[in-house]
Amino acid sequence: MRVLMVSNLYPPYYRGGYELRCAEVASGLRRRGHELVVLTSTFGLPSRPRRRARRRSERISDVTVHRALGEYAYGSMPVLAPWTLTRAWAELTDARWFLRLLDQFRPDVVNWWSMNGLSKTLLPIPAARRIPDVHCIDDPWMVREFGPDGAVAAAFWSSLWDGRWGPPLARPLLRRLGARWESRVRRESIPTRQLPNRPRHVCFESRFLEDYYREAGFRFDSTEVIHGGIPVARFLAPGRIAGENSGPLRVLYAGQISRDRGLHTAVDAIGGLDSAVRSQVTLTAVGDDTDDYAAEIRNSVAELGLGDRVHFRGMVRYEDMPAVYREHDVLVFTSTRPEGLGFTVVEAMLSGCGVLTTGSGGAMDVAIAAGLPMFPKGDAVALGRLLARLVSDRPYLREIAARGQLVAQREFNADLMVDRLESMLLRIASSGETRGSARQSG
Repeated sequence: MRVLMVSNLYPPYYRGGYELRCAEVASGLRRRGHELVVLTSTFGLPSRPRRRARRRSERISDVTVHRALGEYAYGSMPVLAPWTLTRAWAELTDARWFLRLLDQFRPDVVNWWSMNGLSKTLLPIPAARRIPDVHCIDDPWMVREFGPDGAVAAAFWSSLWDGRWGPPLARPLLRRLGARWESRVRRESIPTRQLPNRPRHVCFESRFLEDYYREAGFRFDSTEVIHGGIPVARFLAPGRIAGENSGPLRVLYAGQISRDRGLHTAVDAIGGLDSAVRSQVTLTAVGDDTDDYAAEIRNSVAELGLGDRVHFRGMVRYEDMPAVYREHDVLVFTSTRPEGLGFTVVEAMLSGCGVLTTGSGGAMDVAIAAGLPMFPKGDAVALGRLLARLVSDRPYLREIAARGQLVAQREFNADLMVDRLESMLLRIASSGETRGSARQSG
């Protein structure tokens, strides 16, 4: 099977778990003998003054990776005058690059991952060429940047072609030029005015995301839920179950430090504990702690007198996180955002930690499967009560940690994820030109 995978980011340049799982699937499929090409953005590559980074192709884990696409969400696209023309030219260049790659590689299936920040003109092209395509959805990027009928993404192009930009006196001329340019682009089979997105199949990471897209107005012919997975060998700590030590309860917060991830809830929870219990709890925050929100948290720590209880560790490399988890007893997952699944929870469980969670978004799938103790979003008092119980009831902590470790190995491991995605991709790739109509779930 020949698979073309498209992802906005790809290791070693990445921001989160979405692109890490893409890479895990790519390398897993390659090990199983499939031909893989990854198309991604130039994010992370050295940029040139007033120009975007040079394209680069490389081999990573025996997978060919083309870093060629512009990305328009994280500030790497320089703002040049006139910006509208610069953006349009860059997106059309990306579409032409994609068309050439389809001709050269001739994939059996196109597998979309995160398209956050990438040109949405790419999305309708496989279906127009009768190439089956599959979306792996780990977050709401399609809701934010595309819309159920593509109108969100197409608005930029209609404004360009219809001359609704630039100085008012120049707009009649811009409309005439736009019409000629649009006609030439249409002859190249690059969609802009209408952006139909009719994938052969959509795979959601969690039931929450499947429901989220449905409630946002998206209707797909064929969908299913395949939970993402974590490389078990990287995080598993055999025989290590939290709660066996009698010292302070070592609590960990790990991930992006932002308001919707809720670190303030954990700090307030510890600040609200009885002084005797508080003396038996420490909190370590791992993540980028350099922005204004992190400064607020530091001020709160000082005001609550928690300087000896709360420690900021800053960014930690993904490769070093297994050791971090093993230094702690409990992970607090305080997120209030619509999570895809919440993989820090799974990583912590594999490492033998107990987990307390809000179950926000798709994190509820993990919470239910592992029977994790839960607290309402933003409820520091409820979280404080759970922490106080774990301080005094270490057998309860061991029970939570042991159950979580078993569930993580059984249901959220990377090998199982690759097994299921491989089976799905083979089925879709072999379906030929007959577009599926039966809805699937499971």
